Amino acid sequence: MEVTVAEKQERLFACRKIRTLASVTCLYTFHHVNKLSHKVSEEFFSNFWNKELERSFLKGYIDSWYDPPPGGIGVIFANINDLTRFNYESLRPNTSWPKMKSYFQKEGLGYLFSSPYTMVNDVPIIGDFRMTYYLGKDETIRNHFRKSFKILLEILEKISVGMTFSEIFRLSQEIITKNGLINNIFAVTDQAITNFGHTIPFIDSNPTNVELVNIKSGDPQKINSTISHARRFINNLEDYLIAENCAFTYEPRFINIDKSLPMFSFHQIVSFVGGKKFISDNFRGLINYFNMNWIYE
Repeated sequence: MEVTVAEKQERLFACRKIRTLASVTCLYTFHHVNKLSHKVSEEFFSNFWNKELERSFLKGYIDSWYDPPPGGIGVIFANINDLTRFNYESLRPNTSWPKMKSYFQKEGLGYLFSSPYTMVNDVPIIGDFRMTYYLGKDETIRNHFRKSFKILLEILEKISVGMTFSEIFRLSQEIITKNGLINNIFAVTDQAITNFGHTIPFIDSNPTNVELVNIKSGDPQKINSTISHARRFINNLEDYLIAENCAFTYEPRFINIDKSLPMFSFHQIVSFVGGKKFISDNFRGLINYFNMNWIYE
């Protein structure tokens, strides 16, 4: 059965809502943990953030789907002297999971990710949130973040109805290469290995009968796997066509060629409703909290 326009728009709204919830609970977690007298580890922050999402159940949160890392949450705290874990290629290996002895640093770097989903009439709709931050004053790093942010906005501006994912991939590669950057992504579940994002599953198509059985089983592993394998990626092979009602992530991880600078990643959700484009970023609260308004300069 085809998805009606009303159903698509209901699912698009749910996607933006759950994404907003991930951002708001992340900001609340920072407000809370930075009042504590003890050092805050990645693991502590991750666990607290996860509990805040769980407490928000009545607001639409059901669970996290991207697992591993445990709980579908990624937190990496680092400093500019050691970018080994920060400039990761995938969150799947346990070296990238939140650590008990890696602590928040007041002038350091951070990577934040969560993968919540909600149910809309028995259909799981995801609303991932991801961003990197920098709290120091090194102008080389700030300029790298500013440059990456401007490139991100430039590419987003060019995305329109009627483009295919492979066209977006080629456009993105052309622009970032011209600016001396690379996309630091190694995708375990994408046959093309590298990509710039993926569809929000089940926005413009219903689950198959097999997928519905897995979803209705209530088994978290089956649900997570179903969501994961239903994605179509923004890679050089994919002919997915952007329609008037659809949604997808745009999530490059910009880094300089020799990887001497920290990775920049501001994960976006791009949605089209009746042909009108909406960008869900949900970063401003955290940018203000981190005093990172210099990124707009």
